[in-house]
Amino acid sequence: MLAAALVLLALAASGLIGQDAPRTLSLADAVGLAKRNNPGFLSIRNDQEVSDWQVREAYASFLPTVNASAGMTYQEPGSQRIGTIDFGSATTDYVFSNYGLSLNWNLDGGTMFAVSSARAGREATQARIRSAEFDLEAAVTLQYMAALRGRDVVDVARRQLDRAQQNLSLATVRAEAGAVAMVDAKKAQVERGRAEVALIQAERGYRAEKLRLTQQLGVEIAEVELVTGAEPFAPAFTLDDLLAQALSAHPSLLAAQARESAGRATLRQARSGYFPSLNLSTGLRGNAVEALDKDYLVTQAEQGVSNQRDSCEFLNAVSAGLSRPLAGYPKSCGQYALSDAQRLAVVQGSEVFPFDFTKNPLLLSLTVSVPVFNGFATQRQIEQAAASAKDASEARRAEELRLRTAVTQAYDNLTTQYQLIGLEQGNRQLAEEQLTLARQRYALGAANIIELLDAQTSVQTAERDYLNALYDFQINLAILEGASGVRLRPAS
Repeated sequence: MLAAALVLLALAASGLIGQDAPRTLSLADAVGLAKRNNPGFLSIRNDQEVSDWQVREAYASFLPTVNASAGMTYQEPGSQRIGTIDFGSATTDYVFSNYGLSLNWNLDGGTMFAVSSARAGREATQARIRSAEFDLEAAVTLQYMAALRGRDVVDVARRQLDRAQQNLSLATVRAEAGAVAMVDAKKAQVERGRAEVALIQAERGYRAEKLRLTQQLGVEIAEVELVTGAEPFAPAFTLDDLLAQALSAHPSLLAAQARESAGRATLRQARSGYFPSLNLSTGLRGNAVEALDKDYLVTQAEQGVSNQRDSCEFLNAVSAGLSRPLAGYPKSCGQYALSDAQRLAVVQGSEVFPFDFTKNPLLLSLTVSVPVFNGFATQRQIEQAAASAKDASEARRAEELRLRTAVTQAYDNLTTQYQLIGLEQGNRQLAEEQLTLARQRYALGAANIIELLDAQTSVQTAERDYLNALYDFQINLAILEGASGVRLRPAS
């Protein structure tokens, strides 16, 4: 039972592994993997969030800014000095607390044009992301075809090794029978060795192309089978249609046009630096100050009452010495005395820390400013923005010229390669027939080993040329797709 359980667990584990690791990889699957994992593309796509927040920030610039603050301070007794200047001394320690709530609203030319500039920047970012996505699809397609080509090169090398082995077997049999010299077998053996070397090199090249494909995908993949075919087809599209499509909707051209629009928006924002600005500000503030030594407060209150009593007695004496007493004098100076209730009120009234604030009067400020001279900084910004806008316009024009040239050249290359495929396919068939006849003639003794090996080399050359024509067609097709911005490959 234990052995059966282990077998079942092993089967289940192998089944899970088989489900996690894909066995086949189509071109569409490869493109999807690259869009989700390619580091270069993901780093460009990350700019989308930044551009979205730039637009939100531009809209929010029309709203006032609000700041809230609060703080606490402790001051010990002692003198406050700066150099030889004495700012007075405190005989007790204090604690301070304060709050503030400020509102500031500003409107200037930069604010008014910030939204249009930010939206143009976001559109340029989105267009750049779409262009990068299209370029990634083209790059993955090219590398996928390069990997397919490497796989087929390995198949050709294996067939060539099989032919070399057949020739070696035939030459060995005839040499052992004495029909030909042993040198024929040696020559055939050398050709088989060369075929083995070619196979090893082809396998190495295939592994390298798959590694490059993995790099484009941005994720490690196990051994998979590439299932998308590379069958040629007769081009059913015209050069004029492809040019019209490229010059109207190619992602890279749309990105250049978006950058041009963003440059014009930045120029408008820079010119607004000569506009006047309006600033409105207001705020609420309050503070609380409390002395920690309550006896000091009571002493200060008693000192104040004592000063009032002394002043009352002095004025009474002055009034008594005059011929005409002062109005309201003499007074009863006994009223200037601090009762226990008043002492308690002084102590309780001082207990304001930290939240019993005294509110400051409301302050409202309105400022209008007009730029007069700032050292040509505004004009320098305008010229810089104008130069950037012109650069973007020239870059858009250069992209149009590049696309026109690229589409025309790729279309010519594609149609030429399609014609070459048919010719190379016929050459391959003739070479295979020639090899069959040469092998039959050699077996009958009507041909020598040189003729047989030459026929084998012709087949190898014809297969290589046909494979090159086939994949040159696919590569030029991918190049034409990248140049025109149109998917031309039939759906697989």
